Amino acid sequence: MKRKFLLLTKTVAFLLILLFCFMAVALIVERKSSYIKNEMYIQEAEKEHVDVFFLGSSHVINGINPVQLYDEQGITAYNLGGYGSVLLSSYWQFRLALERRIPDLVVIDAYMLENDIRYVDDPNANVNSDELHLNIDRFPLTRTKILAINDMFQDDSKKYPFLFDYIIYHDRWKELDSDDFNRLTGNADINRLMGAEMKYVMHSDGFTYTDYGAGTLDRETVGTTYLRRIIDDCQIRGIKVAIVTVPFLAMAENQAAAHTASQIASEYGIPCLNMLEIPDVVDYGLDFMDAGHLNILGATKVTRYIGNWLKENFDLADHRGDAEYATWQQCADEFYENQRNTLTGNADIHTQLIMLKLCGDSTSFAFSIRGGSVAYADDVLMRQLKSLGAGEKLDEAIASKSSYFLVSDHGNVTEFAGDDEEKVIETADGVITYEGVSDLYRIMNIGDDKETNHLYSDEFAYSDVQLIFFEDGEVTSHQYYTGDSFNYSYEER
Repeated sequence: MKRKFLLLTKTVAFLLILLFCFMAVALIVERKSSYIKNEMYIQEAEKEHVDVFFLGSSHVINGINPVQLYDEQGITAYNLGGYGSVLLSSYWQFRLALERRIPDLVVIDAYMLENDIRYVDDPNANVNSDELHLNIDRFPLTRTKILAINDMFQDDSKKYPFLFDYIIYHDRWKELDSDDFNRLTGNADINRLMGAEMKYVMHSDGFTYTDYGAGTLDRETVGTTYLRRIIDDCQIRGIKVAIVTVPFLAMAENQAAAHTASQIASEYGIPCLNMLEIPDVVDYGLDFMDAGHLNILGATKVTRYIGNWLKENFDLADHRGDAEYATWQQCADEFYENQRNTLTGNADIHTQLIMLKLCGDSTSFAFSIRGGSVAYADDVLMRQLKSLGAGEKLDEAIASKSSYFLVSDHGNVTEFAGDDEEKVIETADGVITYEGVSDLYRIMNIGDDKETNHLYSDEFAYSDVQLIFFEDGEVTSHQYYTGDSFNYSYEER
């Protein structure tokens, strides 16, 4: 009897060890993208700290920043948007998230409402499997997840990798690095923007929005069906719900879909915010990384607008100053600190001006363009300068292709164009003396140091753009950009 008990004990111990090893290996080899995006949701939902869900596609991921929303309004929201998500997959993302937390409010972006493809594995669905894995892999296998996979897929063979993701990750051995093993120790990097991803790039073409005068969709679609299911599920559970359309370069059918979303919202008596039809929320020439996705400038504006709208339409708690929500404040502080830390030293000139737009008011800098520069043909760069406060003098320099000089004293802008007499600009960080002697030779001195000309050296005489940061009378960063068409080489001194 003792031998049988001992054998049973050893067998159970062996199986437990085997199970532990299997689980450890599974954690190591899994792709970490879904863990990175959704782990913070799991943690904060368990503490009942998520009051708002944002659902939608990459328009939402790149367009709504929960940590900014917290910093400005005290609202605790999680960005559950998914790359390539249609409303069918957003519905199941919502249902999986509900297993962890019942929020006060669900906000649904109406993009892709016109989509009428029933299954995500339909060849015409144009859904990338990696994108769907990003959305749902972090959520454990439950009855809801099984229902989700069965509802989204028609081909049984394509369901298994989503039910048992080890099937597709087990052969990642050659790709493993130290970050994969950090998953075991709990030290793996995770998304600290509460599911969002901000993009610090700018599209090279300035977009112009066209109103096509579209009506509404002429039929019910898979998109409208699942939008209604989300609303119904929210209302059954006593969850407030709202519909938004985040700005993008919408075509006629997209605009009709947005109008249909407003119509559905009216049917249910819920608030709807169609930002396509609100003028001046975003600048289509500067606030996009491509035709569909906002960059950080656009996301900042849209998040602020939505935050104010939510405060006006819903009674949402302001958690700022509450010690229980310290993680949210830490994430917000990290976000803004990271921006300040990348204010200088950006090799891409357009990204550099994005950072100036975001954080330039916290410092003093000078921006100089040599006469005859190819930079004047860079319409995006010129628009960016206008957004920083450049005005008539920049227009004059563009027209004459003469030299241009701008000083920003914590957001207070002074500008000069062409060859001119010596000018003195007093700033909080020192007195600047400037003289545009010729297209190439310009003089910039700081304070009483008349020996050091910060705008000329033989090495960088033909640089198209110079950007000089200064503090307390000292140069802290000097960046040179030399153009070749619209590409710029970069040096920093």
